[in-house]
Amino acid sequence: MTVKCSLGHDNPDGSAFCDECGEPLNTPTVADTGTPVAPAAAPAVGGTQTCPSCGAANPAGEAFCSNCGVSLLGASMPAAAPAAPVSAAPTPAPVSAPVAMQARLIVEADNQEFDLGGKDNITIGREDAVSNIYPDIDLTPHGGEEGGVSRFHARLFLENGQYMVEDENSTNFTFVNRQRLAPKTPTQLHDNDELRLGRVLLRFKTA
Repeated sequence: MTVKCSLGHDNPDGSAFCDECGEPLNTPTVADTGTPVAPAAAPAVGGTQTCPSCGAANPAGEAFCSNCGVSLLGASMPAAAPAAPVSAAPTPAPVSAPVAMQARLIVEADNQEFDLGGKDNITIGREDAVSNIYPDIDLTPHGGEEGGVSRFHARLFLENGQYMVEDENSTNFTFVNRQRLAPKTPTQLHDNDELRLGRVLLRFKTA
């Protein structure tokens, strides 16, 4: 025996609500003994689904519970778990490039400046075309001949990133901060050191 709702949907005898539209059905809910008739709860097995509100068993695919009328759509769909935040990858620290030494020699008498950058070996003296001597730094125009500068007087060179000066057996000697250098003895130069070849005074600068 079936019970029809106002829209004509067939429902099992004893249903309190329509399986299709959820309309309440005018069926008795109290037996002759006066005891409320409780719906039989059954687990959702095979072709049935359990109402999440009252526990009544309903045919699989029904839109509403036939006992209490609660919607069965999406009742068994689990809630979506929140997505875990994605942490940004750390930004690598910038790597600084090594700074090349910007060394130069300055003639004290006339402020003539000689850039030493890009050279590992620099000769200092006076140019002499007859003897085929052409030093990297020619002090002839800066009082070199009058000041006793030899044609091949001294040599500057880089060693382990540091500038060194060496006297090349000059006639009137080489001095660093008024200290006379022994011939062929390399001596390290520092920023603002005084370098004297004969009587010509120069200043070594790295900044």
